[in-house]
Amino acid sequence: MGRPRAGVERSGRPRATGIGAGAGRVPRVRPARPSVTGRAAVLALVLAVLLVSYAYPLRTWFEQHNERKALEEEAEQLREQVADLEVELERWEDPAYVAIQARERLRYAMPGEQGYIVIHPEEEEPEDDGPAGLPPAGEGSWHERLWASVQAADEIPDEELP
Repeated sequence: MGRPRAGVERSGRPRATGIGAGAGRVPRVRPARPSVTGRAAVLALVLAVLLVSYAYPLRTWFEQHNERKALEEEAEQLREQVADLEVELERWEDPAYVAIQARERLRYAMPGEQGYIVIHPEEEEPEDDGPAGLPPAGEGSWHERLWASVQAADEIPDEELP
């Protein structure tokens, strides 16, 4: 037959409703179930402790892993650099290469050859003196720059003369 309809008892008679209905009965109140049981709280506490206890070692492992990767990349770059230097060292063992480098770097000439240097005037930049006739910063030796600054300090500009 199924479930009875609301307000109708199983016998087919309508249930008494209203103020006087069920006057002798005490309504049953179900006790409220706690939203978190004791077992769930203990499980959550254990999981939290495990999470906290594994967090530091995992962080350390990730840092070491990243550092190891960086060191491996640096080692690979150094290996490549060593290979390039070994190739260059082999070149320097060749007397023809040494002669070419001496000609280019040191401007050496073989006996009987005439050496010369071509200067292109359009490529030269005019030298600008620094303030008050001082040489530009970074040009000349330190003592030349020092002496030029002493001489410039001794000179009195015409505008300041009485």
